[in-house]
Amino acid sequence: MTRQTKRLRVLLVMFLVGLVMASGVLYIASLDYATRYPELTDLRLPIYIAVLVGLVPMIVAVKVVFDLLRVVDLGEAFSLQTVRFLRRLKGLFGITVAYLVLGLVGVLAAVWVAMGQTKAYILLPWFAAEVVALFLFTLAALLEGLFAAALQLRQDNELTV
Repeated sequence: MTRQTKRLRVLLVMFLVGLVMASGVLYIASLDYATRYPELTDLRLPIYIAVLVGLVPMIVAVKVVFDLLRVVDLGEAFSLQTVRFLRRLKGLFGITVAYLVLGLVGVLAAVWVAMGQTKAYILLPWFAAEVVALFLFTLAALLEGLFAAALQLRQDNELTV
């Protein structure tokens, strides 16, 4: 394990710990909102579970990044396996983007039915998460294309020698 990938691994573990802590804080916040907005009490648990289900692709993506770092440590950064990992990562980010869009529509409809209006403080963090997920999807697609092109150049170079 190289020094550079060791730092990335530490950051990934910190990200996973942050996800667990955020899930706990979200549960506590959902209890607070249930007392503050009694008309939304029935929506608390389904929305919390939906958020946890939405985190599954991100947890799997962290596993894929760990696998990608393992390949980099072996010195095979420009390999078919790397391109596969990046393709899988792009798919996971795409699933997250689609899930966020569907979740936004669902939460908007549920809150609108329960309260007769939608609050901006519900929408702003959701839009921010959507922008981040779209950025990650675009970045993974770009990296997949770059590594696929580099792999093709590597294979062509090996054939000419």
